[in-house]
Amino acid sequence: MSVAGQKMLLIINPVSGKRQGEKYAQMMINKFTAAGYDLKVVFTKKDENAFDVTIKHGNGFDLIVCVGGDGTLKETICGINHLGKDIPLGYIPTGSTNDFANSIGIPKKTEDAVQAIIDGEPHPIDIGKFGDTEFIYVAGFGNFTAISYAASLKLKNILGRNAYYLMAVKEFFKLKGYHARVEADGEFFEGDYFYAEASNSYSIGGLPVLHNIGVKFDDGYHELVLVKMFKSPADFMSLVKSVITHDITHNDLVVFRHCKKIRFMFDEPTPFTLDGEFGGDQTDITIHSIEHAVKIITREPLPVDGDGAESPDLVMADKE
Repeated sequence: MSVAGQKMLLIINPVSGKRQGEKYAQMMINKFTAAGYDLKVVFTKKDENAFDVTIKHGNGFDLIVCVGGDGTLKETICGINHLGKDIPLGYIPTGSTNDFANSIGIPKKTEDAVQAIIDGEPHPIDIGKFGDTEFIYVAGFGNFTAISYAASLKLKNILGRNAYYLMAVKEFFKLKGYHARVEADGEFFEGDYFYAEASNSYSIGGLPVLHNIGVKFDDGYHELVLVKMFKSPADFMSLVKSVITHDITHNDLVVFRHCKKIRFMFDEPTPFTLDGEFGGDQTDITIHSIEHAVKIITREPLPVDGDGAESPDLVMADKE
């Protein structure tokens, strides 16, 4: 990507994750300036998030780069869409999970992520519309992520997959089913669900459970995953095994579809999460895929799923 003289808006969330944005701010500024960018740097604040910064400063730039976690990425993309501009976006992940960045091949190390923007090209990706708001990679409800987030990094690194089994046993008696009716591109489902989601990612909550099952980031489809409520601890443990061995689509408890439009209906208000944050209590919500909603700058083309590539490791310590 030719960079000489290009105008870049660099948006930094200084407190994301372990304050990586603050720690590496000067390095990022130096590298982008040395590469030839005409740089404007804005730090987010408590009363001015990345959406606000993008709206206020985003016009007139050749590209925007945001530094932060999944929430910062979402705010910036929503800001670009609000401006109605076709502005390429670079992303430097500094959050605690970074599911979407891991899925599309953005480097984990901050310096490598900077260089990937300098060397990279913009590629279109899809996002989701959740009622009147937007999400980047997942809208879901239920119990699934409890096990991933509850198992501490230290426990994962010591025990590996056994950490998930131990946490699953501990969490089993806290879990419940959520009754829902689901319409997915004209197909109907109804039942009690342990977990359900519409997503555009390989990994959710740090678990790469949707790798090698046809996920594409630019095809105009989201993946519907419905996990039926189990009847016994044995059923639950079989589900946990399917999750950590990347084989959920062969489990009888799981329904999987590629969809453009998904409607979730409930008898009582049900809480959703959007990209790891609270998405409100919903009784009737429709999700649409927005094809090629934004262009993300990556060094390599977006991954092509289902090509036989090895699934990512479950247990990955954050070295930064």
